[in-house]
Amino acid sequence: MIIIRALAFLLHFTLVPIALGRLITYRESNARANKYLANYLVGLFGSWAIFYLMFAILEWHQNWNTYEVPFTGVFTALTIVYSCVMGIIFLVWIIKDRKNILPFFAQCKTRLTGLFEKIRADRFLALYMILAAGLLLVQLYFAYAYEINEWSYDDYDYVVASMDTIDNDLLANSNIYTGQPQYMTEKRAAASWTTMVAYFSQVSGFEVTTICHTILPVVLLLVAYIAYYYMATLIFNRIDNRMIFMILLQLGFIFGNYSHYSVTFRLLGAIWQGKAILTAIAVPFILAYLLDSYSKEIRGSRTVAIAAISLGACSLTTMATPMIGLLAGAAYIVACIHKRGFASFRYLIASVFGPVFQAIFLMLITWLLEDMSGNWPKHFPNRGRDNSWWYKWFG
Repeated sequence: MIIIRALAFLLHFTLVPIALGRLITYRESNARANKYLANYLVGLFGSWAIFYLMFAILEWHQNWNTYEVPFTGVFTALTIVYSCVMGIIFLVWIIKDRKNILPFFAQCKTRLTGLFEKIRADRFLALYMILAAGLLLVQLYFAYAYEINEWSYDDYDYVVASMDTIDNDLLANSNIYTGQPQYMTEKRAAASWTTMVAYFSQVSGFEVTTICHTILPVVLLLVAYIAYYYMATLIFNRIDNRMIFMILLQLGFIFGNYSHYSVTFRLLGAIWQGKAILTAIAVPFILAYLLDSYSKEIRGSRTVAIAAISLGACSLTTMATPMIGLLAGAAYIVACIHKRGFASFRYLIASVFGPVFQAIFLMLITWLLEDMSGNWPKHFPNRGRDNSWWYKWFG
């Protein structure tokens, strides 16, 4: 039973990102191996973006129809709808990309053969790879064994909010101190990561604390180093230089925990939290992906991928709005300087899609919460139980 639950959880970090990433980027003709890393990360952030869109729609429906008593059952609806959509996406990928699935394994075999030939030609490469793998294993061990008994101050909010989402069947509408419904803070209502953690717990059967303190630290640490190695492929052509980069980067993280505001703390201390994922994974990957996209031919699939990454990153925390917005602007300026002219404006619009969506959603949900609290004048004067299509149809 534990194995089945673990597989149910891991599907959302393996087959789902692969399927969605391929559907978004399958038209791109890139012979480099880093396309697989990029496709995976695009699919992962894309799945979080889809969850965020569904979360926003259902949360708005929940609050719009909440009057004297809480409107419950929305988390269950989100769980069912999102699972069905991901299942459909997986089936569409199998059908649409079936001709490329088997050749992928042949390509992997060819690349492994080439790697062994490089190792025979350069023995230091094997040493670099062993050192890099050893450092990663040490971090994975501490992520699994150490975080079980460790907590972060913000867990009073993150972990409890996820538990209340399941217990009350509400989206971001429970008091984290008392557990009572009908209490919502704007910054939690405008981000879906705690609900995503609740979803992981619901589909796998593992407790929220187990998800946060045991499973996610290991899985997200691997995702982080996939993003870092993707960056290395863009910086260095030779694999030995990439391995040296990864060794130095890991040593910097391991010995860089000089404060609770360092990236090391976010990566190795509390990576299950939305702010940590944003800082340690999303920001480095988005910067690398944007600069790589600006340097290549403009493609529609890249535009969709950038928008998906941007929205997926903003699903983690409201802090993403200024961070991703500034990052998108900085990347565009760098691209313009490099090209000595205007870079793709389409990519710029796609890169700020997430921050714009979140900012608008935050503003609207704040207005709605003010109306629910009885403030006057009303932002939505037509809102009322008598005008609600839901109560007209279902009573």
